[in-house]
Amino acid sequence: MILFRYIFGRVISVFLFTFATVLFLIMMMDLVELLRRGSGQEGITGILIAMAALHAPTISMKTVPFVMLLSGMWAYMQLARSSELVAARAAGHTYWGAARAGMAAAAVIGLGTTAIYNPLASAALNAYERLEVQYLDGSGSLFSVTSEGLWLRESREDGQIVIRASKTNAEGTELREATFLRFGPGDALLERIDAERAILLDGQWSLTDVITHRIQYGRNAEPPEQERSEAALIETRLTATEIQNSFAAPESISFWHLPSAIEGMEEAGFSARRHRSYLHAMIALPFFLAGMTLISAAFAIRPPRSARFGWVALVCALTGFALYFLGDVSMALGASGAAPPELGAWAPVIAAGLFGIALSLYFGEA
Repeated sequence: MILFRYIFGRVISVFLFTFATVLFLIMMMDLVELLRRGSGQEGITGILIAMAALHAPTISMKTVPFVMLLSGMWAYMQLARSSELVAARAAGHTYWGAARAGMAAAAVIGLGTTAIYNPLASAALNAYERLEVQYLDGSGSLFSVTSEGLWLRESREDGQIVIRASKTNAEGTELREATFLRFGPGDALLERIDAERAILLDGQWSLTDVITHRIQYGRNAEPPEQERSEAALIETRLTATEIQNSFAAPESISFWHLPSAIEGMEEAGFSARRHRSYLHAMIALPFFLAGMTLISAAFAIRPPRSARFGWVALVCALTGFALYFLGDVSMALGASGAAPPELGAWAPVIAAGLFGIALSLYFGEA
């Protein structure tokens, strides 16, 4: 039990140090890009630094398996070089005992990443996107799905249009029971347009069964009157591709809110494969990190002076990189519909576990 706690703490401490280093490097590289994008504006350096800090957690989420592999290799190499594992085995402890401690640490790291770090990263990403629209882009669109329906915002030079609909098709080009709210400068509501159906054409929305309410301001303003028409057109710069691309990314939704978001998307008629694949990837993350650590533990099987130690290290590193990229490919297949989202998320976990066991049995003790 003492050995278990010692290795458990060693793996976690090495991971935290390595991850903090990677997070800092990501922030610095992202800051350079943000400074380039904001070079034409003055007095926003502090805002850009804050944006880099808010964006870094989301990017670092993608590096967690890779950092876990490096941390496991580093931790077990230290144990091997200091002959601590040799002393432990002489005292009756086996390789599998040392490997289980590292896998338990990886599972705890995975649970913390999924349950705590992911919600924080998603909140930071949403804050980053708001600052990006405000200080860098100047205009943008945001699409979201809630229990109340679909919400789409299009920013313009003279204000913005907010669109709500209860239903839509999978491409987001046909809206049912749609409401268009047109805002002017200062976010003053100018017009409300209700339509039974809205179809996105080339540069405009085509509305049918339209009811228009025009808002008046001033001392002599009168209550808005209803104007009915069979059809109407509203100009827009949105395209079907932009709507799909601006759809809320799964990384911007907290792990705890993903199930309800997926349910809302599917009820609204959207495909939620990408979000479902991401949800299962977050659930599978602790097991994936444990498999990566099991592969890393192969470093501790032979002493560092062994003739085959370098070869074993190379095999472990290449395998870890292959599994890391396999995860990205399988996630893409699951999100595109070429494979079930569950299989796309869990296939790398199964591969990592089986290869880790095979590698340990081949180089270690059965």
